[in-house]
Order: sequence, then C-alpha cells, then structure tokens
Amino acid sequence: MHSSRPYIFIIGLLSIFLTSGCLKDIDNTATLSVTLQIPDNIDAEIDVTTISVRLQNKGNSFSYEEYPDRTGCVSFKVQPGKYDIIASAFYESTRVAINGAANEFLLSEDGIVNQNGELVPANINILLEVAVPSPLIFREIYYHGSSTLNGASYTSDRYVEIYNNSGSGGSVQYLDSLCIATIYPANSTTGNNAWLGRDTIPIFQMFWMFPGDGKTYPLAPGESCVVAIMAAVDHSARATSGLHLEKAHFGCYDDNLTMHEISAGIPRMVCYMAGQGSAWGISIHSPALILFKPEMGVKKYRENSAKWELYEPGRTSGTKYWHVAKEWILDGVECVDTPEGAVKRLPSSTDAAYVYMSSSRYSGKCITRKLLGVYDGIEVFKDTNNSYEDFTPDSPLKPRLKN
Repeated sequence: MHSSRPYIFIIGLLSIFLTSGCLKDIDNTATLSVTLQIPDNIDAEIDVTTISVRLQNKGNSFSYEEYPDRTGCVSFKVQPGKYDIIASAFYESTRVAINGAANEFLLSEDGIVNQNGELVPANINILLEVAVPSPLIFREIYYHGSSTLNGASYTSDRYVEIYNNSGSGGSVQYLDSLCIATIYPANSTTGNNAWLGRDTIPIFQMFWMFPGDGKTYPLAPGESCVVAIMAAVDHSARATSGLHLEKAHFGCYDDNLTMHEISAGIPRMVCYMAGQGSAWGISIHSPALILFKPEMGVKKYRENSAKWELYEPGRTSGTKYWHVAKEWILDGVECVDTPEGAVKRLPSSTDAAYVYMSSSRYSGKCITRKLLGVYDGIEVFKDTNNSYEDFTPDSPLKPRLKN
C-alpha cells in the first residue's frame, strides 16, 4: 500500500465514457461494463486476464469478482445501487502490484447517474497503475482500543509498527525525517470527501516525524519499529490488552499535548501541528494512516504554508489543513468502519481498497499484514497496494517490542 516517489509510473484515473464500450443488453437488472486500460508508458507486458475486478456494493456487504477478457473488458449484472470498483493483481516473483479503482457511483437499470443527476451509459474505464513495493511499510496497526480492568473503554494503549520489508538483499532504511499522519476526514463515516480525486491529501490535526540527523535510526531488512500513539508506558496494570509499551521504540509525546505519556529513555517523535487539538485523535474505528517524506524536507515544507496549508475545496474560511502530495507517500492504509457507505480518503495509488474489523470496538484487536514468505531467514510481507488483500483484520496484538 504505497505510492513512493521512485516507484509509481502513473497515477490511477477514472473516467466515465459515453461510448458503448463493452456494454451488454440491459434487462431488469443493472448491467455495468468495465474496461481496464494499461498506460502507454508502461513497458512491462501485463496480462489483463489475471487482474481481479471487484465490484463492492456500498449499501451492504455484497461484492462481485470477475476477470476481464484479453481486451481488458468485463461485464457485471447486478442489482441497482451504489458501488465502487477495485482492480488489482500481484505478481509474487517480482513483487510488482497493479491497481486501479473507481470511487463511489450510482448504478441504475438504465445507466449511471452522475454527480449532476444526469443519466450516462454504464461504461467505466479504469487506467491502471503499476508499482513496486516500498521498503518501509506498516506491519501492524492497533487502533481499535481495549478496556480497563474494570470494563471501561480504553484507548491509550494503541500503536503502529513499521517494518523494513525489503527482504534478503535489501538495504538499511533510515527512519530519520520519516513522518506519520492520519488523513482528513478522520472517519470513513463522514458524509463526503471534498478532496476526492485531487493530487494532494489533507492531514488531520497533526503529524509526527522521526528525529535524527539522517542516519541516526537505521532499520535493517526484517526489523521493526513500534511507535506508541498515545502512551509509551506499561499498560498491563491498566488495560486488558496487557501491552508493555514502555518497550516501544518511539513514543508520540509533546509537552504541549494532554493525554500523552512516555516512559523515561524512550525517544520522542517530533510533533508538528496541522490543525487544532490537544491530543492525537486517531479514530477508533476508521483511521487512514500514511508514512510520508516531503521531497523538499520537512523544514522547507513547513516554511511554505502558502502552498501546503489550505482550506477545504470550495471554502475561503474555516479550518486550514496541511497537505501532502500523493507522490511523497511511502505506505498508506485505509481503515473503514464497514464497506457500506464508507468514504474513500486515500487514492488508489496508495491504497486501492480498504480493510475493516468485524470485532466490536475496544476489543483489543488489530490489523496485521499477511506474510508473503520467508527468504534467507527474513520475512517479507504482502504489499499489493490493496489493504483488503494485504491485511488480516481482527488479529491478536503481537507488536515486536524491544527486548
């Protein structure tokens, strides 16, 4: 789930065409035609028949999967309703991922109802993108919370784990100046996303940067770094999770924030405010998280507020949000409450799909990345830019803490 600077050849696009395309005869169900297109500047030979095309109903949990013919065309006959589309493939031998997506649209028996309420033919073209994996990924994300020993809700024990996924023969990655953020809207249940389809992505509240001079904090292939989101302390006497986050590698702590705690000796992440707030308010049910590095460096990025701190599209007042370019994102994971009505926040170049929990909130469960294989003794985890395929939800907490 990444769209790192050197690896993305082209940003995924969606366009609805008024031509007949691969449309079949319409009957009393809705017929949708989808055509996958390979960008002209892609040199690799891609067999489009190996690419899964999944149609997700946004009103319920039903999804439909088909594979296109050699022309890239596939057709669905389904009930009318709101849908989105995810096209994806992963080639294990090269660890190259192919993705494309079409965000929410309304499909009727007679065609697609566009944003202007106009009826257009039910033909969707998706321009695919090709990406090789990012070395740095989220291996585990715990955002759901647990409960106190007395049964009350508890969220101070949450964490993320970052992993060097470059595998055998890979290189050391330096965490210095790497940034972590959550994306606005903070929840997938928000009514809409004004930034959908744009080249920059708004940050929610604040972002956190690893300190260092460039080579202070190395992460070798197969090594992890656990970052405590709220409290890098021992939670075993407080919460049912029993987590010993006093053994986290880093803690998100700033003297100006409330509710954050940190044990002595744990390095602190550097906090940069991207909005208002007294604590890092990560959603307990549907955060979207990213790892990123501004191409000009964080200092110059923050100095250019005129370009990167912006109002919501269409507004000239209210809250301003710091933005990141899609090309700066090394890894991103879209977590939604449920697929029904979920608002997409990350572009398909970062995460073509989403992952969601079935367990209740405060269940002490997390999402963890699926293991692809072990090569020369080093684990390599699945990274296809599709969190639906890459992560196992409702997993037990197993952070790789310091010894």
